[in-house]
Amino acid sequence: MNITRIKIYFILLIANVTVLFVVASLPSSPQVGQQIMNSLNSTVSPSQGLVGMGTSIAGHNFFLSLFMSLPFVGIPAGLFIMADTGYAFSAIGSFEGVPGVALPTLEAFLPFFWMEFVSYTAMMTESYFMTRAILNGNWRKELPTYALVIGVVAVTLMVSGFVEAFFISIGV
Repeated sequence: MNITRIKIYFILLIANVTVLFVVASLPSSPQVGQQIMNSLNSTVSPSQGLVGMGTSIAGHNFFLSLFMSLPFVGIPAGLFIMADTGYAFSAIGSFEGVPGVALPTLEAFLPFFWMEFVSYTAMMTESYFMTRAILNGNWRKELPTYALVIGVVAVTLMVSGFVEAFFISIGV
């Protein structure tokens, strides 16, 4: 692994966390927060059981991460998803009567938060390197790394989904 890949990874990790927290700190509408809460409660519910919830969460997160891995559009898509997630935190916070930025701050103490950020950043990093490889005409050389990253992220997000489902099931 080269140093440039590591540098790009950490730059994107900082950008992802920053975008999420900055947008989460902006004011939002309690009505939107209520709509988001209703949507989340209908999508992921403890009544699904641990396996159902874990699979649902993992699938959703992996689907988002695939957008982040796309050449040319992965980084903007990822930053948009981070901003959208920050907005959801802001709106839910407004609905619950707490600062929106408090919600990701509290989640940052839970393992699935970082497993997701590590995965999303890996996909965005790979988007950057695959885009560069395509532009340089050597995308075939980057393809094994691209496939490896997708595979590792799939496993990481599956574990993360079940960890998150466990925390939801115990009421955290």
